[in-house]
Amino acid sequence: MNYSLVENILGRLMISFSGFMVIPFLVALLWQEGSVLAFVLSIIITLVMGLILLAYGKKDGRMGVREGFVIVAGAWLLTSLTGALPYALSGAVPTYLDGLFESVSGLTTTGASVIDNVEILPKSILLWRSLTHWLGGMGIIVLFIVFLPNMTGAVHLFNAEVTGPTSERVLPRIRDNALKLWQIYLGLTIAQIFLLIIVGMNWFDAINHSFATMATGGFSTKNTSIAYYDNLWIELIIVIFMIIAGVNFSLYFQAWRSGLNKIFKDIEFQFYLLIILVSTLLIALSLWWTMGIDGGNSLRQALFQVVSIMTTTGFMSADFDQWPSATKIILLCLMFIGGSAGSTAGGMKVSRIVLLFKLGWVELRRAIHPKAVINVRFAKKTVDPVIFNTVAVFFFLFLSIFALATFLLAAIGMEPLDAMSAAVATLGNVGPGFGVIGPTTTFSSINPFGESILILCMLLGRLELFTLLVLIQPEFWRSRKGW
Repeated sequence: MNYSLVENILGRLMISFSGFMVIPFLVALLWQEGSVLAFVLSIIITLVMGLILLAYGKKDGRMGVREGFVIVAGAWLLTSLTGALPYALSGAVPTYLDGLFESVSGLTTTGASVIDNVEILPKSILLWRSLTHWLGGMGIIVLFIVFLPNMTGAVHLFNAEVTGPTSERVLPRIRDNALKLWQIYLGLTIAQIFLLIIVGMNWFDAINHSFATMATGGFSTKNTSIAYYDNLWIELIIVIFMIIAGVNFSLYFQAWRSGLNKIFKDIEFQFYLLIILVSTLLIALSLWWTMGIDGGNSLRQALFQVVSIMTTTGFMSADFDQWPSATKIILLCLMFIGGSAGSTAGGMKVSRIVLLFKLGWVELRRAIHPKAVINVRFAKKTVDPVIFNTVAVFFFLFLSIFALATFLLAAIGMEPLDAMSAAVATLGNVGPGFGVIGPTTTFSSINPFGESILILCMLLGRLELFTLLVLIQPEFWRSRKGW
């Protein structure tokens, strides 16, 4: 293990991260808020930490797979720890653990919060919450690759952070891929900001909600989230951009080169839209039939919440915790599924779900024809059996961690359904769940042990399990050639 190289890269990353803290610091200065000192101290602590790591580290040496895993895991851990400082030092939260929960929730784009009244927070803290969403959405490592050219072995960092069963690239060079992804991400964010301002949202709220939308995060500047505005046009714009954010970003670059047909012909995109359409119609029908809500409002509420949960954004336009049980089951299933691979959304990803169904169908056929050689195709390509194995293992680990987290949360006193929704809402990076952590409440009622469990779930979910779990293997830390 090249620890010197790991320290060097983590040091440079922490210095860069301290630079992003300057943005909310300037906002605090502009509005003469009491959080100025909190950001000054946070910037200094983060910067000093980066300089110490840089002083002990060296840029020399080769980066292998092991170094890539350690750097990605270390980056998310260090940014989470330092990202909590503004919350704790400003008094926005009562304890550092609460600040860590808020920080991890922001960076992993989960959107779960322990703050009961966000409307009394300083603008600088609100902006920091949304900015952590935006930085974590496309990936802090992917952004880091853009800022640091000529980094050898960057492919290992890219593969360890980018979501999905495979790490698809649209350009041969990793830095070119990272740069293109962030250009698309930035362009879409700016477009949404302007559209929200046009339909009546003030510029500060437009920036914060656009950051949270494109990152599929869900932090809002209002206690009642998007329901506060009760504006159809605001909801439609946010729905459109949530759908956009839940699509594999590499498709947008391919569409730019080859036309929009590239997107619509993608099998994962087709299933993604199909799930949204069917879920919306089923929930709208349930709201109309069982709650007596008129057709237009039923469709409006159903569409927004389906897209919000499916893309793991977590915005709220209605209190879906009061909806019929059947609709809650649908939303719970959507929390597991999530968005597309290569998007900013969480969950298990649509491509994995499709591959699991294909794998099940193949095994049924193989039961009838044991000696048959059956090739499975996905996106017009034959799927490597190794990918099937990886998807199956991921599915098993995801459900195992979900079950363990549910059990531990139930053991500290949570109701079974509340514990289940809290576990999947954090592991899938969704945000709100049902019951005590429903859309109109926060996670503040959960005790420190429960918070710690959910913090770990958020990190595991964002890094898709393997990046963190691989570190607990003793073999990983042994010296071995070829890593």
